[in-house]
Amino acid sequence: MRPTSSGAMAAAALATLALAGFASAQTAPQSPAAPPAASPPAASQPAAGKEHLSHDCKEEVKKACGRAHGDEMQGCIKSSLDLNKFSDSCKTELKAAKPGG
Repeated sequence: MRPTSSGAMAAAALATLALAGFASAQTAPQSPAAPPAASPPAASQPAAGKEHLSHDCKEEVKKACGRAHGDEMQGCIKSSLDLNKFSDSCKTELKAAKPGG
């Protein structure tokens, strides 16, 4: 056996590393990204700081204000609160959900 030159050994080592790099670049990722965790139901998590009203309270508002929307609905709720048309629990929910406070 004849001794090999250090240049040939370096070239062989470099070729081995290059092949290893190429092989690892071609393989699929070992751990695919996990799907996003399911978020809890919206009713249990307030959206953007707004409290959600219970079904019973929504029914009370619907009974008092009918099909009013926007400013008309806000005015109806305010006057109905002033006239004590809502249950105590609904009053608490409405005050907590009041825009701007």
